[in-house]
Amino acid sequence: MPVPSESQPVDELCRAANLIGVSAAAALPQRGLELCGILQSTLDPQHQLDLALKAARAHLPISGLEFSPAHGESPLRAGNAAAHLTRYELVAERHPLGRLHVFSEKSFDTGEEALLQELLSGLPYPLRNALSYIEAVELASHDPLTGVQNRRAMNQALVREVELAQRQQTQLSMLIIDADEFKQFNDRFGHNFGDEVLRRLAATTASSVRRSDLLYRYGGEEFVVLAAYTGIDDACLLAERIRAHIERIDRVADHRIRLTVSIGVSTLLENDSPRKLFERADDALYRAKRLGRNRVQAG
Repeated sequence: MPVPSESQPVDELCRAANLIGVSAAAALPQRGLELCGILQSTLDPQHQLDLALKAARAHLPISGLEFSPAHGESPLRAGNAAAHLTRYELVAERHPLGRLHVFSEKSFDTGEEALLQELLSGLPYPLRNALSYIEAVELASHDPLTGVQNRRAMNQALVREVELAQRQQTQLSMLIIDADEFKQFNDRFGHNFGDEVLRRLAATTASSVRRSDLLYRYGGEEFVVLAAYTGIDDACLLAERIRAHIERIDRVADHRIRLTVSIGVSTLLENDSPRKLFERADDALYRAKRLGRNRVQAG
């Protein structure tokens, strides 16, 4: 691949976008303003990139676009890669958004380069809004202590997964995981240490489940796993693997500990509701506690 051309840092592409707002929209060049209006119809960055490519192709022979967010998320792509590319650093209101690659079969001349920059000047501001929206949604659906999804996200996913399993007539299982005698950690070493134990428990559980499984912190020291396409026998095997991995944790933050969990397991039955699936797993969890803890119980 030939050495790609580089744009001037930030200002050439984003000078107008830095000023965009309700009172400054007119600062964008006309084609950038038109693209900005089109892109603000959606808060999906991938859809925005698709729309930007479609708009740019009406004026220039562009093969594809690739956007790599500044904070390391997976790149977004529209169209196809090609022999030539031009790189731009996208900035909105002095905040770096990431790098944009513009692919073409041939390099652009000076006039085409100027037209491309005019077109893409309408991209940074709506893209920033979309990325901010996604970040806000992620924060709202994740537990800030452990980083796994939270109870609100679990409630939404449970309804969705039950409906999907019933529609497709596939299996779905639920695991409710509860740390045994967790209060001892807070009482002996303080709540900060208890938080460290919860983070370790969550990380160990996350590394024990399969990529298709969904993990949530339900509250306190209680976690939930939703396992699609999984019957009761395989769900119990998964639960046993989680239990065994957690039992191997013997040290957290320079303190030797004994950490165990009890796990209740249930599988979706015909005409089950999300509530019924949860209640059976919860009942199984309490049976595991009554039978001596550090065990898996099916419900």
